[in-house]
Amino acid sequence: MMTVSSYFHRGEARLINLHRFYGFRLVARRQLKPNASTSFTRSLTLMASLTGLNVATRVVLAGGPPNVKPVAFLCLTAGIIGDPVTGFVVGFMSMLVSDLYFGAGYWTIINSGSMGAIGFLAGLLWSRRVVLARAELAVGGFLLTAIYDVITSVITAWIFGYNWWIAILLLYVPFLTGFAIVYPFGFLHELTTAVLMFAIGPNLIRRVRQLVHHNAAK
Repeated sequence: MMTVSSYFHRGEARLINLHRFYGFRLVARRQLKPNASTSFTRSLTLMASLTGLNVATRVVLAGGPPNVKPVAFLCLTAGIIGDPVTGFVVGFMSMLVSDLYFGAGYWTIINSGSMGAIGFLAGLLWSRRVVLARAELAVGGFLLTAIYDVITSVITAWIFGYNWWIAILLLYVPFLTGFAIVYPFGFLHELTTAVLMFAIGPNLIRRVRQLVHHNAAK
C-alpha cells in the first residue's frame, strides 16, 4: 500500500529538471483527470508563464544590444508547445504588456499583432509534430522572425509615407540607404531567434511538453 510519504515523493520526482517552469508546479503536482477544465487550466498557465517570462526578459535586456532578445523565440516556442492560439496570445500579450512599460503607441498594435501572428504560424507548423530537428527549428525561426520584421517595417513605412523597399533595406543593409544607420536590426533579430531555436529549442519544447501533457496519456 502506498504511503502518503511515497505518494509525495513520486510527485516531486516528476518535477526534476523542470523547476524553472514555476507556473506549472501547482498544476502538475495534482493527479487530475484530463478534461476540458484541466486542459484549459494548463493552457492558461502556459500562456501566463511564457508571457511573464517574455515581458521580464524584454525589460531586463532593454539596455543591451537592440533586437538581441528571446522574445520571438519564446513566442514561437509557445505555439509549438501549446497550439496556434497559445502562440498568438503569448506573442500579442508579450509585446502589449512590455510596451506599457516602454511607452505604448501606434506601433504597439502593429508589433503585438505581428508577433502574435508568427506565434500562431509556429503552432500551425509544429504543434502536432513529435520530433523536431534542430536545423528545421533554426531555419523556421529565422524565417518567421523575418516575416515579423518585414511586416512591421513595411506597415511603418506606409504610415510615414516612405518606400517599403527602403524599410527592408534598413533591416539588413542599412548602409545602402544613405541614412546614418549601420546596425542591422533585422538580421540580428532573426539570428538571435535561430541560434536559440537551434541551441535550446528542442530540449525546452520536449521538457515543457512532458510537464504540460504528462496526465494526458494516463
